[in-house]
Amino acid sequence: MIASGRRNIARFAVCILFLTEFAPVSWPETLVMPRELADFARANGCTPIDKFFDRPGMVNPPYVYGWLPGSDEDSAVFWCKKTEKTDKPYNLMFTVRDLKSHELRPPDPEQLAGCPALIEYWNAPGGLSFETRRNLELRHFHNVTDPRPRPGGPTNVVANARVIVDSYDGVGTTFYCYAGQWLVNIQD
Repeated sequence: MIASGRRNIARFAVCILFLTEFAPVSWPETLVMPRELADFARANGCTPIDKFFDRPGMVNPPYVYGWLPGSDEDSAVFWCKKTEKTDKPYNLMFTVRDLKSHELRPPDPEQLAGCPALIEYWNAPGGLSFETRRNLELRHFHNVTDPRPRPGGPTNVVANARVIVDSYDGVGTTFYCYAGQWLVNIQD
């Protein structure tokens, strides 16, 4: 009986050694967005945001499909973190699916009304969604590239504005493309 127990312990020890020798160094990656978006981000110098959902409360995902009307999963907007160190460590990226190759690619400028397909940003991202805002007053916005945000954006009012909303824990950030520039409004 004792010899049998020692044999089992020896087998167990050999199994553990075998597993530690040939097992991967880390566990498989846990993605916070679909693989195709993560791959597109990596190809563009960005990575999915680690532990995005490891915070209290409900939060939308860091991506949303369908930013082009009627495109369902053929267009997406998502947050990622730059691989390089910078004072604006996050990117809000836009992508569309090429209808021939079915691969994701950056959108054409006219698909974004002349706005860039990438927004460099300094604040930690929240979850994304789309909204249509009625009578959107642009005076509450400022250009996203302004190093020191100042109130007093354009004086226009947009009757029906499709906006991108980033929100978490009571803070909402609204992005809107206007005259070829991304405007942003941060509200507590």
